[in-house]
Amino acid sequence: MTAQEIVDQINSMDLWSPGILEDVLEDAGFDRGFVTEVAKLSYDEHRWYTLATVVFQVGSEFFGVRGPVTLKSENMDYEDVGFRCSAFLMDAVPSVTYKRRNVPTQEQPHVLP
Repeated sequence: MTAQEIVDQINSMDLWSPGILEDVLEDAGFDRGFVTEVAKLSYDEHRWYTLATVVFQVGSEFFGVRGPVTLKSENMDYEDVGFRCSAFLMDAVPSVTYKRRNVPTQEQPHVLP
């Protein structure tokens, strides 16, 4: 199954949280681990819940599912939020980060005790 087929299937069903996607796929006959969660992006805090985009990988393809990822009330269920998840294809975008170089011992600043 391709990422596009999974996206189409998710968008045609009532999926109330990205957190249960693996269970839904397992119920459809796929092995657990068929898709791998790789990131959570774009958090949006609301009074009773938090929305986010959860990025999944299947093979070499990526797709995202936008929906509630946490509830802030024990009396609520994800369906109570009233936000049906939406799925879409995604691309991996490499990024650059920086770290400090190791400074040789003789060049390290002196620290007062």
